[in-house]
Amino acid sequence: MITFSFSTVCSSSISAFLRVTVTFIRKHSQVNIEKTGLIIDGAALYYSLYYTSDPKLDQRCGGDYPGFKDEVCKFFEALQDCEVTPYVFLDGGSGPEKRVHLVSRLKHKLEKAKTVAETEPDAAPKGCNVLPPLVKDVFIEILKEKDIMFEQCLGEADPVIVSAANQKQCAVLSIDKDFYIFDLCKGFLHLDNFEWKSKKDGKIPAKLYTRSKFCEHFKLDPALMPVFASIAGNDYSRLKDNGTFANESSSPGEYSIKRLDGMLRFLSKVNLDGLNDSQKRERALSEALSHVGKEENQTFKLSIQKYVELEEPCFELPSWVSKKVESGELTTFVISVLDQKTMMLPVLVEDFSQRSSYTAAYHIRQYFYGLLTGGQMCTEYDRDREEIKDKRVPSILLSSDEQKQLKLQRLVFEEALQVQTSALENIPDQLKLPVCVTVFWFKRLQHHPKPETVHCLHALLLGFVFDQHGPGKSYLIP
Repeated sequence: MITFSFSTVCSSSISAFLRVTVTFIRKHSQVNIEKTGLIIDGAALYYSLYYTSDPKLDQRCGGDYPGFKDEVCKFFEALQDCEVTPYVFLDGGSGPEKRVHLVSRLKHKLEKAKTVAETEPDAAPKGCNVLPPLVKDVFIEILKEKDIMFEQCLGEADPVIVSAANQKQCAVLSIDKDFYIFDLCKGFLHLDNFEWKSKKDGKIPAKLYTRSKFCEHFKLDPALMPVFASIAGNDYSRLKDNGTFANESSSPGEYSIKRLDGMLRFLSKVNLDGLNDSQKRERALSEALSHVGKEENQTFKLSIQKYVELEEPCFELPSWVSKKVESGELTTFVISVLDQKTMMLPVLVEDFSQRSSYTAAYHIRQYFYGLLTGGQMCTEYDRDREEIKDKRVPSILLSSDEQKQLKLQRLVFEEALQVQTSALENIPDQLKLPVCVTVFWFKRLQHHPKPETVHCLHALLLGFVFDQHGPGKSYLIP
């Protein structure tokens, strides 16, 4: 149940959709969340919880996973106390049409990682955040441990979230700008205004956004919201209007505000009489493009369809892989490797004068690619000094007989790490991988006494000694 504390009020709030600090969204409803279902954008949640925790969680030294777990558990306990049933959906892989955008985003994250690495703890500029590499994996393990319903989607989670929200008659909780555009029957709750730490009397204060109120405020036909998103700018398109819309706006705000205000006012004046929704969008897009001297562009039409036709991307995956991805048993990295033969390695906070830390596991990844692709060449996106570079990586393929004889664990230990499994018979399962990795680096040190080899071994041993409260505590010396 979502109970209203008072009627709709006019106020300004931070909007992820507009990507600026001031927004046009002035009509909110102050609500109290209790006794209801709630559809949760999992990626938005774990990003938000990690970045907004108090005290701030580590981003410089590999991540504070125990602290992150505490924060996640507190969040879901707050929902439970208010009798809110969560349904969590997580993103999967992205289609090839987003590759350019993803590489650009990776470059932006690299700049942030360098800033974090070169500043004192807690001294990085506001908003300069880098998510530690295992946060999503830890988040999924917590969901399993707490028996929280979740699904890891094969593609982007947005279409699944919208469908589930309307089917279950639940609001959506996220920070994703796209949910301002989708037609959600029970509205959208922005995480910045979801005050779960201030719950009182079994209720969580929040602000509920509905598309209908937004359109009512700007006198915009709801069918044109996808057109607005497409020309305003999203992951797929952005209309370069050279200031035309901003110059026509009477808004006192900064340029980005005036530009969006001008777009909304222009779209609200398009003549839509006698047209169905599809025709309305087509006419509005055509007039907007014509207004700024642009020709019809298929990019904008495809962008609009992303909001209209809620379809998951189609990936060519074996059924057993799909099932294990959806249940969280397999990482979503396998999707891009299987479907597109690409791997985008997450940005790390590290010493940028040294080679990428991913160099250490290059040989193991070759086996990983070989298992998934049958020996095909893959493309990796990783850091080379301070730039993101793509590199062709030959995968290592076992013969069919070896594939039948070797289990995956033996493959990793015997082939990739060059350690005989017969030597591990008396080693507890939780210690086998750390032992094998340690042996591997000692052997590498003997044959390749390079500085990076010494650094990897030192880092490994220091991790064993000092990480007494982290994920590796089960194999530490007391």
